[in-house]
Amino acid sequence: MSSVTAVITNYMRPANVERLIDVLRQQTVAPTIFVWDNSPNADFDDARIAWLIRSSKNARCAARWWMAAHAETDFVLIHDDDLIPSHNKVLAQTIEAATKVAPFAVGAAGVILKRNRRYFECRHVGVRAKGIGRDKRVDIVKGFYFCCPTERLTRISYMDLDAEDDIAVSARLGKGREHPHLVLSQLRKSFEFLPEGKTSRKHRSNHREARELARRRFFDG
Repeated sequence: MSSVTAVITNYMRPANVERLIDVLRQQTVAPTIFVWDNSPNADFDDARIAWLIRSSKNARCAARWWMAAHAETDFVLIHDDDLIPSHNKVLAQTIEAATKVAPFAVGAAGVILKRNRRYFECRHVGVRAKGIGRDKRVDIVKGFYFCCPTERLTRISYMDLDAEDDIAVSARLGKGREHPHLVLSQLRKSFEFLPEGKTSRKHRSNHREARELARRRFFDG
């Protein structure tokens, strides 16, 4: 089985991160764990973390891809801190699929873009979206659970700190191909959800506009 690094971004949810690390360590494929901590006055720490970066400002989500590109494992898994795997084979299933889909990405949810449709009018599938009965090819893998080969991330160019990072990375990994990535149907019921609080990006007043602008920039521009 290939090796994997799980990259977690924390912003004032240390209890979630602790619980997520507990569950990740129980997976049949044990990941190396990186944490990028955006919390103000952060004192979070855990001996099980291989690399912890504390940012003196909220660098949001884009910074996690820079961190992920420095992993020394075959694959990198971007994993949000508001969901946890519900059984111990989630990572193994993900890596098995990622090996077959490489050099593209796999995830738990994604978007199938449609011409002349705005981002939120396109088909959203997987976890927290429309259920799927079988694996589905997509253009965008949503960033809360996103797995791809590590070496591909070394080719990702600079992103603004406030970028819609999963849209940007999906486009750059896809290299203009239609529906290159994969959402796994078996992951639809493989997570438990933890409190998001009001720190989630989707609670921003410009969330919908930002997603649409990113879609145009990276897929239509």
